[in-house]
Amino acid sequence: MTRPAFHQITVSPGVWPSPHLLDRLRPLTYRPLLVLDDWPAPGSDAFESVARTDALLAGWKDRLDADRLGRMPALRYLGLRATSTDRVDLRHTARHGITVTPIHGYGDVGNVEFVVGELLRHARHGGAARTELAGKRLGLVGYGNVGAAVARVATALGMTVAFHTPSPRHGPPDGPQWATLPDLLRNADYVSFHSPAYRHVARLADLRLIASGALVVITTLGLPAPCEDFRSWQRSRTGPVVLDLCAADGLPGDLAALPGVRVHDLYAARTAESVRRAEHQMLANLEANLNPPRRDM
Repeated sequence: MTRPAFHQITVSPGVWPSPHLLDRLRPLTYRPLLVLDDWPAPGSDAFESVARTDALLAGWKDRLDADRLGRMPALRYLGLRATSTDRVDLRHTARHGITVTPIHGYGDVGNVEFVVGELLRHARHGGAARTELAGKRLGLVGYGNVGAAVARVATALGMTVAFHTPSPRHGPPDGPQWATLPDLLRNADYVSFHSPAYRHVARLADLRLIASGALVVITTLGLPAPCEDFRSWQRSRTGPVVLDLCAADGLPGDLAALPGVRVHDLYAARTAESVRRAEHQMLANLEANLNPPRRDM
């Protein structure tokens, strides 16, 4: 039988755990596993239980600032069901010796398939005539694992691909090429954003370089432009903007209702396979940090 390694494991609201994950976690905690539907209010029984947490599993929607982390004085391990640590106060975790482990790559396939699916859907059904992607120009803002995978598929479909990153990068002569942001946006028939979480990488002047009828796909965490810039830009154009629920996180209702804005009621990266990969990585990270709980807890 597995010896419990933590005094109190808490699963935050943003993890959406499967029964399999919960079954794997239960033998690792002395106290009953605490699964939160919401963050508890001060003074509640659940609040007192959370205060005993020494291992916390959290999702990308959970804001873990110093105040919230400070309510868990015994915390020594934070496992994220997310690639980004933007919502974690890393100065606090470093100061208090809390290990933070994100996961990587678990949703890349779903994200790539979503973006390519939207490109194909627009080519076939987005205008008066059915068109092909071959020969069209795709601009990628951001070129991490997902952006690079989208580029490979788009290139295989015959598209010309350009990408933008803050620093110039050399691509193969017959492959995707780096471009300045203005050149990329100005010349693209399709644009897909793959920039860092909650980072405004484009402003109104940049957005206005995109062709009025071009399809724009956004699957970043949060909009890649300020809301007021996005609002002014989309009001002045005819083309569609497609967002998944990650991109629409915190999106004001009037922006979601703008003509041409389509918010899909799904997370592009979330598939049955990606859930299994994410939970496998979370468990592997947790098990790599197993230590018996302190006697004074």
